[in-house]
Amino acid sequence: MLNEALQYLQLQFPIIPLCSHDHSCMSRIHLSTCKSPGKRPLIKNWQDAGIPSEQQVKDWFRRWPTANIGIILGISSGLVALDVDGPFGFAKLEELAGGNLPETWQFSTPGGGMRYLFSIPPGIGCPKFTFRDPDTSHQHSELAILGDGSCTVLPPSLHRNGGTYAWIKSPEWPGLQ
Repeated sequence: MLNEALQYLQLQFPIIPLCSHDHSCMSRIHLSTCKSPGKRPLIKNWQDAGIPSEQQVKDWFRRWPTANIGIILGISSGLVALDVDGPFGFAKLEELAGGNLPETWQFSTPGGGMRYLFSIPPGIGCPKFTFRDPDTSHQHSELAILGDGSCTVLPPSLHRNGGTYAWIKSPEWPGLQ
């Protein structure tokens, strides 16, 4: 994962280390408090961390060799993500976008979901907001806008189910909207 993190660093991504998908190499304190394996930031004040140095990234992966890679979202990074999960999430995205979602960076999640990354104007905030499926029998069926105070996992990180996040339209593809 270190090599991929260094590639993101070359793209000037504000990346952060996230705990491992199976909590391997995590502290007892982390194990006792984390309810989101593979998704929880491992550094303090991560929301304002900015773009790390190459040495910081190497130090992170020396300390946490099984860590996942995350990216800071919101006003500090100029990025937001749409997190689409389940039938309700995909239907809500279609309803809101009217079938006109702009081309942008996109990756699949191991649970059958999708993430879209978009740029936002400098200095403009975007609070987190979630449209939840009103049918509570559908677990994790929602559309979330991830912005200020949020982060998201980046490929090729591992999900708690053992699957891999995978780019569909990657940063090499020009077109972040």
